[in-house]
Amino acid sequence: MKLIFSRPVLLISSFVFIVINNTYSQDVNTVEKLKNGKEITYKALVKHDKDMLLEAHAIYADLLKTDKADAEALYGLTFTEYRLLEMSLQKGNDSLFDEYYQQAKDNANKLILTDKYLSAGKSLLAGIYMMKIATSPMAAVTLSSEIYGLLDDAEKADPLNSAAFIVRGEMKYNTPKLFGGSFEEAVKNFNKAISICEQSSDGDDAYIKWEYLESLAWLGRSYVKLGNYDAAKFAYQKALNIQPEFGWVKYVLLPEAEKNAKN
Repeated sequence: MKLIFSRPVLLISSFVFIVINNTYSQDVNTVEKLKNGKEITYKALVKHDKDMLLEAHAIYADLLKTDKADAEALYGLTFTEYRLLEMSLQKGNDSLFDEYYQQAKDNANKLILTDKYLSAGKSLLAGIYMMKIATSPMAAVTLSSEIYGLLDDAEKADPLNSAAFIVRGEMKYNTPKLFGGSFEEAVKNFNKAISICEQSSDGDDAYIKWEYLESLAWLGRSYVKLGNYDAAKFAYQKALNIQPEFGWVKYVLLPEAEKNAKN
């Protein structure tokens, strides 16, 4: 029996095919852009390259223009904004803080409203507030308790969120002992973050790879403060074994530890 299709049926079929094909192409394109953004973010942090970080930020912002509900792109955008706030602490990058602080806060609060990124959003917001304290120490009076509250919530929501332990470790490292700071507590938190990263099934994820390196770097710094230079050098060397071009460790932290060990 010969099937005969009328012209309207053919037109509808063609239209459906085009829509499905375009949707598939957009999905593939989005996945590739997200992957590219993550890889550029990782390289930017390893090299401490502001321009590369801004490039990654632009990729995420562009993705959100076409899909404001893309939680993964929103996470990438907020993550890069938090890292730009970190870079604002370096000489010559001061303007980055005023440019990105408010929108980083707003985006972190949006992340908290999503199921997938609730814990990540809270740990990012805690880190963003920590950057506020770094630029305005008096803000610690009102923000410190809020930061620890966010980190408690983040850990409850996801006990395997390494970022929450990193931020808590940094808080313990940077807070004066009189106000609850402790290098020993910092070591515990960075070791916990390292353990989580090592056991993560997403070990190849760009964010996890960076958090692993970051934890090792801060662990080494904490050991230096405790006068345990051998442990510090071991942590630094472990980071360099994973990523030989990790500039902060290679050119600053490891030479500093080696110099202190000789004195």
